[in-house]
Amino acid sequence: MLLVCGFCIRKVPEDEIKSIQTDPERSHRLPVYFEEFLWHAGRRQYFAIKHQYSLPAGGRSNQPEQLGNEKERFMTMRKKLGTLTLAVLLGCGLQTSLLCESASAEQILNSTAAVVNNDIILESELNSFEKRILAQHRGLDQVSARKMALEQLITRSLLLQQAREQGADMTDSQIDSALAQAAARNNTTPDKILASMGSNLSVQEQRDEFKNQVLMNEFRQSRVRSRIKITDAEVDNLANNLKTNGTVEPRYHIGQVLIPLSSNPTGGEYERAQANARQAKAALQKGADLTSIVAQYSSGAASSQSGDLGYLPESQVPLPFVPALVKSKPGDVVGPFRSPLGMHVLKVYDITHDAITPIKTYDAAHILVKTSIVFSDDAARAKLENLRASILAGEISFGKAARQNSEDPGSAVSDGDLGYATPDRYDPAFAREMVALKPGQISEPFKSSFGWHIIYLKDIKIDQNSDEAYKDRARAIIAQRKYQEELGMWEKELRDSAYIHIIDPILLENGVNLEQNAR
Repeated sequence: MLLVCGFCIRKVPEDEIKSIQTDPERSHRLPVYFEEFLWHAGRRQYFAIKHQYSLPAGGRSNQPEQLGNEKERFMTMRKKLGTLTLAVLLGCGLQTSLLCESASAEQILNSTAAVVNNDIILESELNSFEKRILAQHRGLDQVSARKMALEQLITRSLLLQQAREQGADMTDSQIDSALAQAAARNNTTPDKILASMGSNLSVQEQRDEFKNQVLMNEFRQSRVRSRIKITDAEVDNLANNLKTNGTVEPRYHIGQVLIPLSSNPTGGEYERAQANARQAKAALQKGADLTSIVAQYSSGAASSQSGDLGYLPESQVPLPFVPALVKSKPGDVVGPFRSPLGMHVLKVYDITHDAITPIKTYDAAHILVKTSIVFSDDAARAKLENLRASILAGEISFGKAARQNSEDPGSAVSDGDLGYATPDRYDPAFAREMVALKPGQISEPFKSSFGWHIIYLKDIKIDQNSDEAYKDRARAIIAQRKYQEELGMWEKELRDSAYIHIIDPILLENGVNLEQNAR
């Protein structure tokens, strides 16, 4: 027996039909298996998404209507995916041989674990991430590790999709520069940074993964920083405190369990979160593994991480946590604390005191070229490449080129000069390119959230004791604290607005529901 819905097919096994016909509980329902073949332009492959529905088994007259309703649901889903459906328009006289061809086609397709907006997550990707998490946290069970892996892949997919929609990209030379910066920060080599992307990947795949991580991080920073407001009064107050406290700062190695709360939690929801936080705290005090507790009590983006926040300078710790941490000692579990995200429980692993790193300020000038419907990315890049070549050849000064061509009105009148500032004051992509330069150098053209730029770095100043240096440090501290507080809210909003449909059978069979706006 074959049921057809116009764009997906599946033969219902004869033994299942007999079982249905002889079972009074099931005789009024007939299962239909829907299988949609999707072309994913980014991966340049076909993938299969499978679903099962029940239709009335008695009387064929109402089947077309029921099938039409299910087709409408799938067409709605396909529009959300933004993919092309491979139509399979078949008649009821189809021979079994065609079904065999369909089955063999299915075998060569990598099955889909989840749909995230316009992207799909493959079972192979999920399996790979799950193995990595199990290797890092050997006490974790498979379902918890798989859930954590899928959460990470969902967040990754959402960030990459939005970054690419904004046209974010990096050239090979920019990737090399970013690798060198990452190696210097971590006191290692670029090759070891690439190896950390995945030992089973080719060098090109490692470079692609590194680029994706940079683009995701910069997109995240750009979006979150745009939501942060810092007042002069906040800066002045903290700068005065920094002068009093000297040049040594505590660093806390902490782990976190976050029990999420909705934006407007009910009394019952808040009480459940409090109870879970108390239970998580008690378990940690008895020596329970942090990753297992995170997997048990957290959900959404909060459960995608192991919970280990690493060493954080006190200046980067969210303000509500600081008083308890100041009084804590290694081994303590503090909290719960409430924030707009939910209830937090912290485990203190270690406390050190380190010298504060001197602040570097950069004196840079830039030329900004914006894109439009009639002026593409390629055109903007080409214009800046020509300007850079003319400047380096001595045909025109950087200042004159900025006055004549820059679309940043605030700096163009000053020869493109931006004055001395710390990197955190700039768009993340701009900061990345700026700190890679030596005084006197001009960057290659690159794209930020504002458009295309070239940067001329004039000078770098290291200042630790002046009033302006304390203000720069205070501003950076406040920005980092507010960033940490705002990041969770932004990621929650990003997740809440996404279309997420879970297909992975292991998670579904174990009752793990990570879907969002999928019904």
